[in-house]
Amino acid sequence: MAEIMFIAPYPELADIAFNVCTNDKDVDIKIARMDKAVGIVAEAQENGCQVIISRGVTSWEIKRSAVELPVVDVLIGGYDILRAYYEAREIGVKIGIVDVEEITLGLSSFEEIVKDNLIKYTCQNELEDISKGIEYLKEMGADVVIGKIAMANVARKNGMKSVVITSGYEAVRRAIYEARRVNVIRKQEKRKAEQLKAILNFTYDGILALDKNGKITVFNRVCEQLTGYKADKAIGSYITDVIPKAHCQSLLDTGKPELGEILEIGIAKVVANRVPIIVDNKVEGVVTTFQQVDRLQKMENKVRRKLADRGLAAKYSFQDIMGKSESITNTIKLAQDYSLVDSTVLIYGQTGSGKEMFAHAIHSASKRKNQPFVAINCAAFPESLLESELFGYVEGAFTGAKKGGKAGVFEIAHRGTLFLDEVGEMSPMLQARLLRVIEQGEIMRLGDSSILPIDVRLVAATHRNLSNMVVQNEFREDLYYRINVLSIKVSSLRDRGKDIIMIARKFLKEFCDRQGKDIGIFSLEAERILLQYEWPGNIRELKNAMERISMLTSGKTVEKKDVIKALLLEQSENDLEVFFDKSKKEDMNDLEDNMANMLYKERGLLERQVVLKILRECNGNKTEAAKHLGISRTTLWRKLQEDKH
Repeated sequence: MAEIMFIAPYPELADIAFNVCTNDKDVDIKIARMDKAVGIVAEAQENGCQVIISRGVTSWEIKRSAVELPVVDVLIGGYDILRAYYEAREIGVKIGIVDVEEITLGLSSFEEIVKDNLIKYTCQNELEDISKGIEYLKEMGADVVIGKIAMANVARKNGMKSVVITSGYEAVRRAIYEARRVNVIRKQEKRKAEQLKAILNFTYDGILALDKNGKITVFNRVCEQLTGYKADKAIGSYITDVIPKAHCQSLLDTGKPELGEILEIGIAKVVANRVPIIVDNKVEGVVTTFQQVDRLQKMENKVRRKLADRGLAAKYSFQDIMGKSESITNTIKLAQDYSLVDSTVLIYGQTGSGKEMFAHAIHSASKRKNQPFVAINCAAFPESLLESELFGYVEGAFTGAKKGGKAGVFEIAHRGTLFLDEVGEMSPMLQARLLRVIEQGEIMRLGDSSILPIDVRLVAATHRNLSNMVVQNEFREDLYYRINVLSIKVSSLRDRGKDIIMIARKFLKEFCDRQGKDIGIFSLEAERILLQYEWPGNIRELKNAMERISMLTSGKTVEKKDVIKALLLEQSENDLEVFFDKSKKEDMNDLEDNMANMLYKERGLLERQVVLKILRECNGNKTEAAKHLGISRTTLWRKLQEDKH
């Protein structure tokens, strides 16, 4: 069916419409009057018709019916009236006309031409008024009545002669043009209405609007869910009857926006934002949005997960921590237990021993694993910059502050885990601020005056002895006990025995695969050197050494000389020959003596003889030697490398 229907009250009008629409398929033309026309239009509406064109009383009847389609009238022009008038003059002298005000008021100039030969009566769009008009014309001595078909029929019933005012080609053409324009506009309006409806009903916010009297004009789906009222019942009702606690009507008096107020609607807590509609400095209504608090929290969590996609996620799990030594397996077991609770964890360990990997793994195994994991190295920033990185800042807080401000890592890590590496390097001032954040669970951005609550699980790490720093007043005692709720000691690589070989093979394979090379196999001598080396840089140093070896070898055995070179132990050929020549059948003690001799020879250390003597007495056992010397194993290694007084 076409989107436009032309209802012609008489056949001649239909013929004109056919002529106007000769090559157009967007207009259906029907001949019908009054009630029959209304029936046709009702059926057309169900079948997708958008606009109706008709004329006279038939048009009136369609407009008065239950049909909701717009109706375009075929208007009567001056030429149409003039033609009917002269046709009527051939029948009688005095001519009467009955029509609506729109037609009769336009006859002033025409009356001046015809003098007293025209009698007019104005109808008020009611069929009963036509009979009154005909009676009036008859009383006034009219010989002939001109008008639309309904007027002509009533005149004939009253014994009067009549002439029907017909519409010409131009009037029909204009009506069809107007109907097409109305159809385009109606589609645009329907599209906008559907867009608005979609916005209102598919947003997560409840939206309602009031008129200036406090009656509801908009009530979306979320409002229905919150209140239990259906929109068709709520619209037109006073807001005080539907949502008494909304307090929207107060804005009709004050005209001032009210934002961020927490209300209870039914069983739900919502955040209400109310804004007045002001036209010409007068409050003409109010628009209010309701955001459910629990939905806001869920959306916040979703945003946090999105942030994780940007790199704010843990990269390692406990499965990524390699090793079978007792020291590392015990540490992993302890860290796994700690991951099940929310308490603060302090991780001790030498630089490069894998403290950050444990922090990642604790987060990955915790209930916060789907939330952000944020890491920051406190030693990597100067004090002023570290403060802004930790707590964020508002726009204009300091020179160079980013427009719009910036969130700190505490905000970004909300509901997740924040890893503070090298926490012992933090200044006393920042230690005090950190303590307050931990105790209060809230932060304040630099330059701001508002408090922001946070929920963060804190994991800290350090290579320094914080308890000694507390004694020396270098670290706050209260902060120390706040972050040292649970503690983990990550073993140095040299204390992990054959884990060194396992980890070395893993790193070597990674670098060889990356370079497209075949992985080599460590010789026994090469493994021996790896196990005897003290690894002051721990796993980080081991990784660097394996990268160097991957460049030196390709699919062949990794020899002792490759390891020595990768470890950057610069020695003469004679030293190497003495050190590695197995034909001399040196036992472990002799080997360690030679290695230590070379290191001392290179560095000129003063305690060589004492240390070597104790090492011999302990059969090369460095742990026992360190105990006899009254020093730690770490210090023993340092004494083998550098001059200690």
